[in-house]
Amino acid sequence: MRGALRRAWLEQAISRSTYEELRGVWWRANRDRQRLSGTRRAELGAVIAMAEGLARERRLSAGRLDAVFLTIRRNREFWMTRALPRPGARVTFGRDPVVFEYYAGRGLAIQPLASFGKANALAGACVRAASPHRCRPAALRRLLERMVALGSERGGFLAWEYLVAFGGGSPPWISAMTQATGAQALARGHRALGEQAFAGAARRALGAFSAAPPVGIAVPSGDGARYAMYSFAPDLQILNGELQALIGLRDVARITGSDRARRLYARGERVARRSVRAFDTGAWSLYSAGGAESTLSYHRLLAGFLDGLCQRTARPTYCAAGQRFARYVAEPPRVRLLTPSRKLRPRQRGAIAFTLSKVSDVMLQVRDRRGRVALSRGLRGLPGGRHSVAWVPAHAGRHRVRIVAIGPNATRAVVRSTLRAETVSTSKRKAKPSKATPATTRARSSGNEHALGTR
Repeated sequence: MRGALRRAWLEQAISRSTYEELRGVWWRANRDRQRLSGTRRAELGAVIAMAEGLARERRLSAGRLDAVFLTIRRNREFWMTRALPRPGARVTFGRDPVVFEYYAGRGLAIQPLASFGKANALAGACVRAASPHRCRPAALRRLLERMVALGSERGGFLAWEYLVAFGGGSPPWISAMTQATGAQALARGHRALGEQAFAGAARRALGAFSAAPPVGIAVPSGDGARYAMYSFAPDLQILNGELQALIGLRDVARITGSDRARRLYARGERVARRSVRAFDTGAWSLYSAGGAESTLSYHRLLAGFLDGLCQRTARPTYCAAGQRFARYVAEPPRVRLLTPSRKLRPRQRGAIAFTLSKVSDVMLQVRDRRGRVALSRGLRGLPGGRHSVAWVPAHAGRHRVRIVAIGPNATRAVVRSTLRAETVSTSKRKAKPSKATPATTRARSSGNEHALGTR
């Protein structure tokens, strides 16, 4: 780290006073880490290790110093003075509007998407005539100026990088969703405040949508491109993030008149429109292409983005899908009990199979003919599809089966049926053939032949 700071000073990227200040921040963070213990020491140590890693790999450029050292300062302050947070908690510090998020085991990190979401809300209060919130232009200006200052130069464009390891990716990485939301918030800030600098910053952020991963987030696809949620995972397709990226690009084009934003939007929209159907299971949505189903919050988020594109474009693909996804929230799961693939036998291992239409919590209960509970299982978060539960019937006879499935929005479906456990029937012994005279045999043969003949 000391070498990285010295290089930045010698290259005149920072002043001598800034060089001395950052050296002091680094020294105090390492000193105070030694004074801490347990979780606090580990979390501050993780942030120090992140910064040291960037410096060691020669990736701590002068453009990243502001964000990296703000992260160090905030973590030192937090772990020295505040109560332990829950994982995923978001915090701010005093009058500084930048939002931080707690990643357990990795410390606090700047959360640019949440910060720009906050900026969008502030801008909306200033540009919407019927907004229930008071316009606060000073707060909007302060937040946008802070976020522009915390952006870094990455591949020739303005980027808001994540300085935390996540999902197999190492810092610094970027997200199409964050880049587009940042450009959108800056464009709205330009509209609300009339400051051209914010429109210029929004245009500078568009370069991410032309550069390929891992520097940018543009993934060629047919006659267009997908905009990756994570620059380190270009093959992972997450529709909610890609739709929000398109909404941001379209808003930037409309507000600033940027032809580049308009072309980037058109390039991505063609691909996204073709992708919508693959994320619809007929009862719920998928979080990622070919992956697991969405949680309730992500399902609603995706439905909201589909509605946003419907309002902006009036395309039937987005409008119909948004309506379907909203309907799925209110619909209970569909459950079907399957016929056992082989007969159930007393004291032999068998299985009860059923299908679910969407991710659900399931309670399965079996009672014997006397009403006694023969099996009771609670299964949480079962995905849509076929499932089976092992069961060894204790007795022969009929058993009553009851399956309760509770969908993501607490909608319920109940299925009742009966299953029979049957004993193995003993095969009858073959009767020994009786001794017969040749004449009798001939007579019997004649009779059979006569009977066949008469038919």
